[in-house]
Amino acid sequence: MEEAGLSRGFPINVAHRLHSLTLEDLRYYFDPEAPEDNTIPTVNFNLTKNAQRVLPNTPLFGFDSDFATQAMKHLDQVLRNMDKPNFGITNYSVLEQIAHVTHMAELWNSAKKYYEMLEEKAPSDELCGCVNDMDENGVLSELELLALKIKYPGLTSGRPEVPYGQPKGLAPLKEAYDLNAGRADPKVARSRRSIRRDDLRVQRDFIPIREGGLKPIIRPDAKAYEISYTLAFGKEIESMRPAEFERHLRNFDFSGDEDDLLVRAVEELQDGDQGLAKHLDGEEGWESWREGFKRMDDNGNFEFATFIYCKLHHED
Repeated sequence: MEEAGLSRGFPINVAHRLHSLTLEDLRYYFDPEAPEDNTIPTVNFNLTKNAQRVLPNTPLFGFDSDFATQAMKHLDQVLRNMDKPNFGITNYSVLEQIAHVTHMAELWNSAKKYYEMLEEKAPSDELCGCVNDMDENGVLSELELLALKIKYPGLTSGRPEVPYGQPKGLAPLKEAYDLNAGRADPKVARSRRSIRRDDLRVQRDFIPIREGGLKPIIRPDAKAYEISYTLAFGKEIESMRPAEFERHLRNFDFSGDEDDLLVRAVEELQDGDQGLAKHLDGEEGWESWREGFKRMDDNGNFEFATFIYCKLHHED
């Protein structure tokens, strides 16, 4: 795969661009004839507990066809679900979800030109065989991890004061986020901390890691506005993650009851990702998001186009 220009970051780049893809988007940006049975996985917008997190096929969302532009369809996609507590991305405000879906459309549009180039000069059968093997190349495990982080932000942070969704028997911890200041309220987080830990059966100081697990990856330069460790911008992701973590991730079992999965993920998949540490609530925040979007490496769009082309034109 590397000989064909695909980087070590291939599974992360592909998973990022897959996670909110709809069949309408797949048909608009890539192939108007893309079938419903397309074997292109994506993250389920439904965040209900124990709902299937990763779907095996990118599904029809049901865009409003009365709108002429994809931009209005995406806006409607967010706003008509804005009151649903278990939709989209946990802890994202409406403004952040709008910024996110617009950003994803930008990535898909950038990948489109590479897809059209591949239609003129197709990749080899050998390359597509490797690209389509999502278990071996790590795309599926990265998508599973991203789905878990979308549903339970901060779960893999290694920081017990960071709220991360809905552990067993507890109401959603959204009140632990100060949506005005954009930071987690430490008083609420501390008051819930012992309950959450006992419920998840996690060690009190969060330092011991189950055998086979990994120590947290701490980023000393992390910015408060950073969207997510997993969605980090540009090629820096390749140097931030040790190969040991990637190997462990590919062997991690994401199946089973969600309560048990949360326990194992907290202990074994610590990577320092705090989720959204500060909300987009002003021009300063948007400047950080905007510059981050601009820094994203265009090679990721080429890699995604290669993945989509192989999935649609090459039998697994």
